[in-house]
Amino acid sequence: MRILGIDYGEKRIGLAISDETQTLARELDILSPKEFWKSLNLLILNYSIGRIIIGWPLNLSGQETKKTEEVRKFKEKLEKLVEIPVGIGDERLSSVMAQHLTGEKKNLDSLAAQILLQNYLDKQKRN
Repeated sequence: MRILGIDYGEKRIGLAISDETQTLARELDILSPKEFWKSLNLLILNYSIGRIIIGWPLNLSGQETKKTEEVRKFKEKLEKLVEIPVGIGDERLSSVMAQHLTGEKKNLDSLAAQILLQNYLDKQKRN
């Protein structure tokens, strides 16, 4: 079973996927919201996805933001459409880390998804 990591954005949704052992995450794709909803079930089927983790936006002090409410609505919609568990992962600084790794500000969504999914996987292994 693999885990799909999602970095949600209004215009772009970054995707990452774990390996079957749930040890390593890798970038998968960047889709528009329309493309995402259209291909969701195919992604789950083709990659044997057993769980989804969505980046949960919090400010640096751990408080929810306006963006958190937007992601909450996305998560609720997703939960109604899939029959697998949908969880959240702290995405604080994942976009900053992605930008630092590439030195660019564009097309960081899938790398940010990879970073948040890898953090989630590492945390699961420690627990």
